[in-house]
Amino acid sequence: MPISAITENSWDAIMKIQAEAYTDILPEDASILKSKWLASPETCAVYVDDEDKILGYLLAHPWESEVPPKLYEKTQVINSSTLFLHDLALANAAQGKKIAKQLIENLIVYAKCQHFSKISLVSVQNSNMFWGKFGFVYTPSKIICPSYGDDAQLMVLALKIE
Repeated sequence: MPISAITENSWDAIMKIQAEAYTDILPEDASILKSKWLASPETCAVYVDDEDKILGYLLAHPWESEVPPKLYEKTQVINSSTLFLHDLALANAAQGKKIAKQLIENLIVYAKCQHFSKISLVSVQNSNMFWGKFGFVYTPSKIICPSYGDDAQLMVLALKIE
C-alpha cells in the first residue's frame, strides 16, 4: 500500500521534502516534526512509491485549543476530539499525482473512525483554495503565530460520524 506509517528511517526523506516544499516559511527542525509523530503516530503517514521512495508525508496530532499551535515548538501527547493537521508536503517530483488527496482522505477516514469531531489546520503559502477542495472552511482567528507567514489562515473541517 502506498500510504504507510512513518518509521525512524523515514526522516531523511521527510526533511528533504520539507525543504523543497516550503519557500515562504523557514523549515522546522527534525526534532519538532518528530514530536508530532511521537504524539500521534497513527495520524501521521508517508506516501511511498513502487521503488520504496517517499514522495510525501502528512503529520497530524490531537489539539485541544481553538488557537492553533505555534510553529517551531514541540507537541505533547494529549487527548482531544480535534486533530490538528500540522503538515502535508510532497516532493517536487510528486506534484500533480493526487498523492496529497490520498494522504488527506486517509486521515479523514481514520479521524471519522476514531470519532474526532474536526480537523483544523493553518493554510500557508496561499493554499486555502487547495484545502477548500476537501471541505476545510476558513475560520477567522485573531491568534495565529506570525511564524506561519502573512497569508496564514485557520481552516476547519467538521467531521460527520457515519
